[in-house]
Amino acid sequence: MDIVLFSNKEDENQGVKSPYAAIKVCFDEKNAWVHWPEKEPQSIAWNELIGVAVETTDEGPFVEDVWWHLATKDGVITYPSEATGAGEFLRRLQDIPTFNNERLIKSMSSTENQTFILWDHEGRHE
Repeated sequence: MDIVLFSNKEDENQGVKSPYAAIKVCFDEKNAWVHWPEKEPQSIAWNELIGVAVETTDEGPFVEDVWWHLATKDGVITYPSEATGAGEFLRRLQDIPTFNNERLIKSMSSTENQTFILWDHEGRHE
């Protein structure tokens, strides 16, 4: 079983790492994990995923203002967009049939407190 985990990236504009880079997102063919510092990793099986959403806030750009939510019938796993591996994880999420990339693009330009459903098992994201 290969787990995909990526190293921290430096902020291209300032040459410093985001404080959110300590949070790590990784995945393999069956599961995804979010590792928050000093907490037990949270995991989700891909076959139990029922929804993907992005929440934006009006607090940026100096604090994290984009949060990802992965939902199952038992709960939600949340991680910031600046988590290590988030970009690679997004590419994996985009492999989900009917993932709404147009809504993703719209969410990335939001500067308000909003939640965007990018995919759910009942098709409400379309």
